[in-house]
This record gives sequence, C-alpha cells and structure tokens, in this order.
Amino acid sequence: MVAQDRRVVVVTDRPVPLVRLYITYRSDIVGTRMKATLARGWILGCLVAFLSATTTSCGDSDGGGDPPPLTDLERGTMAATREDTCGVEEWMYHGLSVHESLGILLSVLPANYKRAVDCDLAAHNCKEVEDCQKYYILDHVKFADMNLPECGSDTSAYCEGNVVKYCKYDDGDSKTFYQLSYDCALAGATCAEWQTESGGRSADCQAPPLKCAGPEMPYCDGTRAVACEQNGGTLGPLSPWVFDCADAFGSHCLVDGDNPVCEGPETGEKDCEDGKDGDGDGKVDCADDDCGC
Repeated sequence: MVAQDRRVVVVTDRPVPLVRLYITYRSDIVGTRMKATLARGWILGCLVAFLSATTTSCGDSDGGGDPPPLTDLERGTMAATREDTCGVEEWMYHGLSVHESLGILLSVLPANYKRAVDCDLAAHNCKEVEDCQKYYILDHVKFADMNLPECGSDTSAYCEGNVVKYCKYDDGDSKTFYQLSYDCALAGATCAEWQTESGGRSADCQAPPLKCAGPEMPYCDGTRAVACEQNGGTLGPLSPWVFDCADAFGSHCLVDGDNPVCEGPETGEKDCEDGKDGDGDGKVDCADDDCGC
C-alpha cells in the first residue's frame, strides 16, 4: 500500500489532508478487543501530561478503576498512527501542529473527523483502516456551514495567550477565510509566534523538545516513535510529537533516515538489514519477499 497525495483543502499556505473514497465501515466502535488499545491510549495521556511538565498522576483516578476516557487528542493520535502505518496518510512526518495533527483536527472540527477516527480505532487490520477513509469525504462540512467567524484582511496566525488563532479557506472557495482556534495547553504545549521567511507572521503550537537533537532527527522510545519536526518552515519552532506504534496492531518503532516508521504484522518487513524478523512471519531480512532483495 502506498500513501497517495489527497491534500485538497488549503490552510492558509498549508494543506489539510482529505482522504479518498472507500466502501465499507465497521460500526462496532469500541468492543472488547479495544481494551488493550484503550490502555495504551491512557499511557499516551500520561505522556501528554509529562510533555506539559505537570504533576498529573498516571495512576487510576479512583484507586483501581478503568482508565479515564480518551481525549480527542489521544484518539486522533492513535488513529493517525494506524493510518500512517497502513500507508493511508503520512501523519508521522509531522510534529504537533494545528495544521498537521489529526488529534487537533478532530478537536477543532469533530464533525469532519469523528466518524473516520472512530472507524480507525475499531479496525482490526489495515484493510479495515483503508475502508474507513471514505468518511473524510462523506462527512466533510464546509466552513461556511459551521457558523465560523470570517477572518479580516490579515489572515496571519497569532497567539492569544496559549490559544493559537488561525485562518482556513475551504475547497472551492479560496477567497473567504474562516477563523479557527485551539488551546495548545490541551496538548501540553504552548502557543508560539515567529516571523516567516517572507517576513510575515505565523503561529502554531510548540511542544516541549523531549530528546530531539534537532529537526528531522526522530528517534524511538520503546514502541513509541518521536517525530522531531519544525512548524512553518525553517524559521518555525521545533514541535515534536509521539506516536505509539503498539497502537497500530502491535507494531514496533524504527527510524528510516529522517522519518519514524512503524513495522509489524500489518506492514510487512520494512527494515531489511537489521537481522530481525520485523513482521513476525518467520522470515528475516532478504529471506522475506517484502524486501525484494
């Protein structure tokens, strides 16, 4: 499966992914087979708390009950990990950004993203994840129908405290910009402004640097893939984000050049020089047909 370019909705000078039409959908959103995935999402919630350097506890809130419900940010991140791993959309090439993070897109535009994300999380394999992508098309609501405020003549993004305010125009109407906003604190981040290469103003969320040595220098932390990316070009802030490959059908993390990727039973062998059976089929490196050696 090869990720295709489906970026047809423009966010100022940055595109937002829409995904091609598919046929089937699973209605069993969260069942018994999702319990392990939900637990991993709880761990992600603790990681978000760590990113924000808060004292939030990762223990059970009631001393032994179920994990708290997943936030939109967590659900979107888990769905993005599955879509990227399955070759549907390249989310893991980006750090935390209001333009490129599925968790934030789900938080800001739930009508457009909720059903696809729910479907992703209910999927049992990559074929089902592919089948879910039709909802990005079927559920697309135009900004003009959302009662959003229109932007003025200055469509630059800016910060109001920790809230980033930014403008989008919808497909089919590049003249009218609508204002959206997101509280970066919900992602354990801060709102940062900077001057672009062209001399304009821009703003986005900036997550803590974690252990990133610099832009395009991802690393693995166990099964977690840490994308170390800048927002808004070479002058934008470093804003990493974390994707747990275990959420993608038991995959594990590896680094391929300057990109973090997930490898597992659903992906086939990706690293053909590590001396390991990366997809669990009993064949190592070039002995695996996936490698094409």
